Order: sequence, then structure tokens, then C-alpha cells
Amino acid sequence: MSELKGHIFDWLMELEEEKAVNLLNDCEIDQIYIDTLFRMDSDIETYMYEVIVRVPLKIHRKIDEYAKETSAIESAITEAGQADGIYVRDISWRPYLKSEHKKQNDKKAEKITELLTQEYVNKQIKLMNKSIESNPHLALGISKELIETCCKHILNEARIEINKDWDVAKLVKETNKQIDLMPFEVENIELAKSSIAKILGGFSTITHGITELRNSYGTGHGHLPEFKSLDGIYVKLAVSASSELAVFYLSLEQLKKKKSSS
Repeated sequence: MSELKGHIFDWLMELEEEKAVNLLNDCEIDQIYIDTLFRMDSDIETYMYEVIVRVPLKIHRKIDEYAKETSAIESAITEAGQADGIYVRDISWRPYLKSEHKKQNDKKAEKITELLTQEYVNKQIKLMNKSIESNPHLALGISKELIETCCKHILNEARIEINKDWDVAKLVKETNKQIDLMPFEVENIELAKSSIAKILGGFSTITHGITELRNSYGTGHGHLPEFKSLDGIYVKLAVSASSELAVFYLSLEQLKKKKSSS
């Protein structure tokens, strides 16, 4: 389940919109970045997106019969976006063929591979650090998304089929099974591998904690006025952990490519 779809799913569950949740399970959601908006009276940035909700062709042909459910999903997308400092400019509903779904997943895999560059990782880390104080919910969301991107790239490279229901902690566990922890010769290599595996095992628990923080704290989310947001020092801890894991995965990939080309 994608970061955005998972967020909308949680939003609808909180509102007890069961029929909308059932419809959402059959949908795929894509978000397209449009622009960054700046306010003249503050340093807060708002990110503008367009959202595409793709539904199976059979459902799309009678989409009018799902007016209540689609309205609930659109409201959840807009409200959840506002909670994350995102302005959703437009939401469109489009059909997809189930036979084409695998092709779409292959395209997504190619896109993920394109994204996983030093420049992309550096940009995401910079954006996370910038958002720690002004938009902690966004910082936590990006930290989770960055780990997901890295994991999916490595699993795609290993030709491992990714279950759509895997959460980020499961992605980390499966990724750690695929990577060569020690792609070069060192003394006591088995001991080194065992020690590093233990460290990476801890990151699976850390990413689960990041997800819980992301779902519970931050700007918006319908909190009462007296709600106390999480202090930036804890958000910084989560951001630092995800940054280190992403850089480790990327660096290991670069080492592997360097070794294979030498």
C-alpha cells in the first residue's frame, strides 16, 4: 500500500467510512507534484499536488453509483493533504484494466530505480531536516517514504515480488534478506556480517516506530486546540535514523556496482 493510500485508508477508518474503505481497496492512487507555494507572511511552504484515483474499469463504468463513497474518499484526500501541508489542486478518477496493472507496476519499478540516486536522497534528506520544526508530520512522512523507495528499488533489482500489503517494517526485513552485507573482503567476515545484520534488524523496529509517530503527531490531523505536538528533538531522531538507513542502502548499491565493474 502506498504512503498516500495508506494515509487515506487510516483517515477513512477513523471516520468509520467502511464502504469508502472497501472501494479504496480496489483503487490505486497517484500524486503528481505541481508546485511549491509560499506565503508572504511566513516561512511555511505548501506543496501543490494533483491526485489521480485509478479504479477497475467495471467499477468506473458505474462510478455514479458510488457517489457517496467517492465523495468520502475525495474529502479524505483533501483533508489529509491539508494535515501534511499539501494543497490538492484537483482529484480525477480514471479507469484501469486489471491486465494492465502488472505493466503499471513494472513502470513504477523503473521509476523507483531512476529515483534512487545520490541527488534524490540528498534532496529528500534536506527537505526532511527543513520540515522538522515547521511541519513535523511532513518530515515523518518523507522519512517513511524515503525508506520505502530504497527498499523497493533493492527488491526490484533482486526480482522479488512486492506484496502490496507489506508495511515499511516488512519492506525493510525483506530488503535486508537480499542485500550483500559485506561485498568486499575483511577479517572475520562472518562475524562482521552477523553484527551488521543485528544493526539492520533494529532498523526494522525503528521504521515501525516512525510509522506510529507519523500517524499520531504533526500538524493538523483534526487535533483539539490544546493538543501538544511532538517536540522537534524526537522528529529529528526519526529523520536521522531514516536518513542513515537510506544512505547505507544507497552506498551499498554503489559499492556493489563498483565491485562488479572492476
